[in-house]
Amino acid sequence: CAASVALNQVLFACIPSLFSKENRMFTLPKWLALSLFLALLAPAAGAPTPVPGGANGVSAVSGKLGDTVFNGVLRIKIVALREATEADHSELAARSSDLTPSADKKVLVMQSLLRNGAHDEFIDLLQYTLADKDDVSVEIPSNALKNANIHILQGAAGRQSGAVLVDKDFVPVKLIVQCATCSSRSGFRPFRFTIPAN
Repeated sequence: CAASVALNQVLFACIPSLFSKENRMFTLPKWLALSLFLALLAPAAGAPTPVPGGANGVSAVSGKLGDTVFNGVLRIKIVALREATEADHSELAARSSDLTPSADKKVLVMQSLLRNGAHDEFIDLLQYTLADKDDVSVEIPSNALKNANIHILQGAAGRQSGAVLVDKDFVPVKLIVQCATCSSRSGFRPFRFTIPAN
């Protein structure tokens, strides 16, 4: 705004004939429009935005681990996200051979409760991605998901669980849930769950 006021003062001082009483009514709206245009071109000072990409590249509905969050299609609650126990390893080995940890790896287990809030059945494939504080991301493979091709009737609920092999020092701080097969018309928005430090 200061730039447009300064521009008007310079123009009034330098070109007085344009702003005589006869011409003022005709040219004033044009100068005001030009001033407004120039003011809009001035850079806006604001808060910096997060660096795009990684977990920040997803526009999502946010919540914390244990919260039930609704995106207009599904209500999702991440019931558990933990390191696999000895009791888990036999079931996980039967599900996928990629889930056997070596000395420098560990297996993380995730469990979710899904409730269909849409007016139709939910039959789409969900993707679960874990990200650490540096946005290093690891996706839970669909072959390591129990009930990956879930079918939830309108108003009903279903459970999914999955596991992923990660480096021993990997500490997730976010879990992002996206729909791999939803169309843009479905209205499905991704979820971002914050994982508290243990």
